[in-house]
Amino acid sequence: MTAIKEFERLESLGLWRESAHAQRKEVVISFGDSTLVLSDINNRPLTHWSLAAIKHGGSGENGTLFTVDELAEETLEIDDPTMIAAIAKIRAEIDARRPHPGRLRWFLGAFVLIAFVAFSVFWLPNALTRYAAGILPDSKAIEIGDDLLKSIRKTTGSACSTPAGERALRRLEDRAIGAPSNRIRIISMGSRPSLHLPGGNILLNHRLATQSDDITLMAGYAIMERAAQDENPPLLALFKSLGIRKTLSFLGTGTIETADLEEFADSRLFGPYAHPKTQTMLDLFTAAQIPRTSFAIHAKRPDLLETPDLQPEEYEPILNDNDWINLQEICST
Repeated sequence: MTAIKEFERLESLGLWRESAHAQRKEVVISFGDSTLVLSDINNRPLTHWSLAAIKHGGSGENGTLFTVDELAEETLEIDDPTMIAAIAKIRAEIDARRPHPGRLRWFLGAFVLIAFVAFSVFWLPNALTRYAAGILPDSKAIEIGDDLLKSIRKTTGSACSTPAGERALRRLEDRAIGAPSNRIRIISMGSRPSLHLPGGNILLNHRLATQSDDITLMAGYAIMERAAQDENPPLLALFKSLGIRKTLSFLGTGTIETADLEEFADSRLFGPYAHPKTQTMLDLFTAAQIPRTSFAIHAKRPDLLETPDLQPEEYEPILNDNDWINLQEICST
């Protein structure tokens, strides 16, 4: 121990009392390997005190008292400040090396608390939303999507529909997005060109049909929403917006409050536009065999034009002239 080497030549006088009823004796105090050695004036050892057992016993008549027993019956009084300081330093070093169960419990408690907070804040919400979205049957997802459509209608009005327009829309749907679980709807949404909702609903603004003679523009926005839907399923966004308590409530009751659906619908309608990854978009355009130039220019996606686009002779028309006219007139009635 460094402290003992530092004080191995240190000696001082003190008054030792062996028991409560014994007379005090003057002794010479020195340091051993791990003990305090008490000797008589002829340098004959009288006793050894374990350094680890020494306790502060308060103030004596002329100095500081130390003891090694719980009842403080055996005592040693020292008035030499250097020796007192040396004993205090060694006691501090020994105490620092002792195990501290209370401190360990505190650290363990703090660790558990931090782990619980991290679990509650970072892992649990994501895990719960993924679970809720994963177990939801398609029929329930479609029901939620229809409820969200009703909420959006309060702001945008109803989806447009005519028999001939619907037939044309289904042909566009089959060509552009393919997946049977998706359904394109034409709606007036102000300046927003497109939107996707849970239940496979892809909403396209009617202006895309009336302000352009190029059907690939409308098809491109349908592909964009399909790509965004694949990358970030809207059901996950819905449950994330609900939070833990309301998601747990849904898992128990199967219902979502109308006010919560309306709030989510507004966040989708007035929130940021979808911006799927370039490769996801390119893969879907290639699969649908639809050129992407008109969409890329309109949506300000120059990344989609870094590779050659399809030429007119390289793809089949998306709709014939009659279908395109019917689609342009789907909101006329």
